[in-house]
Amino acid sequence: MNSQNWDDIRYALAVNKYGSLNAAATALGVTHATVLRRVAAFEERNGCVIFQKNPSGYSALPEARTILSAMESVEDAVLSVERAIVGANQSPVGQVRIASTDSLCQLVLPKVISDISALYPGLELTLLSGNSHHDLSRLTADIAVRPSVQLGEGLVGERSGTLSFGVYDDGYPNRKWMKLDGALSRSLPAKWLAEHVDADEITTGADSFLVLQQMAAKGVGKTFLPAFIGDADPRLQRTKNVEPKIEVPLWVATLEEIAHTPRFAVVQRALVERISLLYLET
Repeated sequence: MNSQNWDDIRYALAVNKYGSLNAAATALGVTHATVLRRVAAFEERNGCVIFQKNPSGYSALPEARTILSAMESVEDAVLSVERAIVGANQSPVGQVRIASTDSLCQLVLPKVISDISALYPGLELTLLSGNSHHDLSRLTADIAVRPSVQLGEGLVGERSGTLSFGVYDDGYPNRKWMKLDGALSRSLPAKWLAEHVDADEITTGADSFLVLQQMAAKGVGKTFLPAFIGDADPRLQRTKNVEPKIEVPLWVATLEEIAHTPRFAVVQRALVERISLLYLET
């Protein structure tokens, strides 16, 4: 299979996964037009039609399911080869991409990364900020610093600490709860809200604890925040009348297949050691 065929398969699978050209383009880091062109090129070259356009986006034609299934098998095989190549690289220098939440990337990890870079100048460290989990099996990142109840399948790592949560507002009584949206909707605080708070007591929200921090400070409502964010903001007060004890392990994890690669092992160990020295719990 030549590289052009593989790239076209990647584009088609992205459209199938996300259901729209725009979402696929965002995930792949290209333009809408590029996705459309590459999918059309695959269909023309192979004399087939994979997708039909409908009001909600793109969906696979029933007769194309077998083709997409074969594409997924090809993708799995190619990614397996790429992971094996990465894992076999025994050089202690090179690029290491570290994915974490926006709050950790802005408030905690910059100093940690600076310290590690000074110790290991041969490493090129990159922080990838976002609250949606990177799929490390697709090599979109090398190491994840991730708050999670447990690690996902295929990941190995160590706990570097615990994130504890509190409820914060601007000090005025009877503020409504703010919604935890997007990736935060799967968090333990969001589950607590769903189980204990009526829908009419929940107002507008956000998909970022940093944004929720600013909204709470402006009086929009009260919200869960990691304690290291809320306690450090003099504009906010920690609500005492509602104080559920919510704590989430903080992991430093990587793929089992590449865990022993020297540059990843060095950075993973350094991250665990330095984050564990920080005061993230209250």
